Amino acid sequence: MPSSDYYEQIEETFEAVEVALESLPDDVDIRGAEGVINATFSNGVVFVFSRQPPAEQLWLATPGGGFHYAWHEDTRTWRDTKSGESFHDFLVEELATHTGLALAWDNHEDIHG
Repeated sequence: MPSSDYYEQIEETFEAVEVALESLPDDVDIRGAEGVINATFSNGVVFVFSRQPPAEQLWLATPGGGFHYAWHEDTRTWRDTKSGESFHDFLVEELATHTGLALAWDNHEDIHG
């Protein structure tokens, strides 16, 4: 059973992702339901964010592939389970690569690294 910390961190992260995507200077269609956020950009690119409670992970699917993130309490960040890259940094890079948009977070700590 997932820890209460997982639920707290994933909820905060999903809220911050939605706010950040809504602030983009693009017509982004954001749909959320049952632990999944689908973001469709005006150029047709789709990003899918999903909660994975059994694994206590955050998954991200982009045109570049599928990526899994685990919460690291010591650094208070979501980190890719293979590369160790932070969720924040990777999301900024992927959005720029696939949509040409620059994602600016008011406080990137809101999405935990």
